[in-house]
Amino acid sequence: MAQYCINNNKMEQPRGEDRETESSRGRSSSAGSSISEKKNKIGSAGGRNDAPSPSAPVPTAQTTAVKPIEPVPDVDILTQTVAISMKSLYGIYGIELWHFNEQTGKLENIALSSDIEGGTLGGLLLKRITQDADEINRKYWNVDEAQESFSKLTDKSNKGYLPPESVGPGYGLPGALWSEIGLYASSGINSTYGAPHEVHWREVDELANDPDQPYDDRLQHLAKAGFTRAAGIPFEVKNYRGMIIYFANPHGDPNHLNSHVNLQMIHHSSHLIGAAAAFRAPQKESNTFLKENAHQTWRRVRTKVLTIMRFGGTLRAKKKDGAHNSLKGSKQERTKKSTLARIHEVSVRLRTDFKKTATQAKDDLQAKANRWVTKMHGGNAGIPPSFTWTQTLWSFIGVLITHTILSRLNYFIMRETADTSKLSLVLAPLGALTTLQYNLSPAPASQPRNAIFSQVFALTVANLISYIPLSDETAWFRSALAPAIVIPAMAKLGITHPPAGAASIVFSSMKNQWANMGIFLCGVSITIVNAVLINNMSDKRQYPTSWPYLSRAKAKIGICKDD
Repeated sequence: MAQYCINNNKMEQPRGEDRETESSRGRSSSAGSSISEKKNKIGSAGGRNDAPSPSAPVPTAQTTAVKPIEPVPDVDILTQTVAISMKSLYGIYGIELWHFNEQTGKLENIALSSDIEGGTLGGLLLKRITQDADEINRKYWNVDEAQESFSKLTDKSNKGYLPPESVGPGYGLPGALWSEIGLYASSGINSTYGAPHEVHWREVDELANDPDQPYDDRLQHLAKAGFTRAAGIPFEVKNYRGMIIYFANPHGDPNHLNSHVNLQMIHHSSHLIGAAAAFRAPQKESNTFLKENAHQTWRRVRTKVLTIMRFGGTLRAKKKDGAHNSLKGSKQERTKKSTLARIHEVSVRLRTDFKKTATQAKDDLQAKANRWVTKMHGGNAGIPPSFTWTQTLWSFIGVLITHTILSRLNYFIMRETADTSKLSLVLAPLGALTTLQYNLSPAPASQPRNAIFSQVFALTVANLISYIPLSDETAWFRSALAPAIVIPAMAKLGITHPPAGAASIVFSSMKNQWANMGIFLCGVSITIVNAVLINNMSDKRQYPTSWPYLSRAKAKIGICKDD
């Protein structure tokens, strides 16, 4: 498994040192000498730039020619900035760069140039491998699972590679940290959760196991690979906003990690990297402008350039045919592998797997009772931070508008049906629904899909249970049977929604259930429409996180159009 690290805009092995090698210094010195030799040749060519002879007087400052600025290689400034910043940080495994796209409202991963020849490097930018996935730590813990997850996050040749895709606020690790920066942070770009140069580290495994957090495969593998401590530091340069995620070593010295010098370096590095990221857009525009001018200047040699390009294409085609033939030959060599060697490999693997299985079963049996007792003592999850006043105001406005509409609708229905069927809109479960929509917007239980399908299922079951013939003394059993059926079934169907469990209890003991069911579903629809309109007015919220069935329908329509 190949892992790479960023170091001075070049790719090198993670266990290599950061200092310059003797060979690179030799190359630098030889390059410098060759440049100086070229300058001497130019100076001795004659004309106005002739170098003075040894016997000639040294020219004064007024007569000395100004040396022209030497061109530098076209190296990505962001890559250099990241390499320099990461080299000076303590206890950091790596970083991820994210840009907030104002048009789409999503976070997009910022890719770096992998070398001066071109290409990009996105996702995790590593300084070193995690201790959980390091082979040298095998004697301390099982690193196989961590290595597999680490490979899926860093090795693009892995079939299960998980690229950093664009995410909305609240989804995945970037979305969760971005939402917390806006929801819980004090105002100001130079601080995250309070005082300047303070860093609020989050436990990634807690986010991965949080039932209120939308499931994200990449978040799960980050926790398994050892990236279990992360912090998001925002930056903003001329309306170019984003965030840098720092992954810290959870096994390192926390005093050094959280020292004032290191935290100050983290914040200043974030602003420096953010400025370099913002610089790339105008730099690209400037390079495009210069290229257009150069194209106009060199239009006279267009015929020659096209001839060279066609000649180069012919050579590339020949090289491609040669590479294809060599690949075919290598496949034939691999098929000649000895059958006896394969049988030996399989037997060795079986013996190793059996030993691991036996040892693991023994350890699991021995530790089962200890885990049972330990879990009853509680976990180490911290207390979630409170909302800022701004986000509290957003929740207040959303809940007030929604329940004003629902309460007025309930009053109208009760007044119009007072003399006949005495219908009403049940408001209690809708209060639980708005709590989820405005306080836990990205939670799976808050999404419209769960709200609609779970309520339809719960109300149908509750209404059917109401037909069970029970006496007045045993009618209470309906209120126990309805949630006992609805709640586990929602988990099985993947539509868990707490208000639906409450609605099943209420409707199992009501009259005119079917009419009230239709009214209640109208109330659910009203809350969803209001939540979509109000939550998305905030840059730090997104509701819903997705419209799964609408996305599938668009995909099918696109396929039909292509056909």
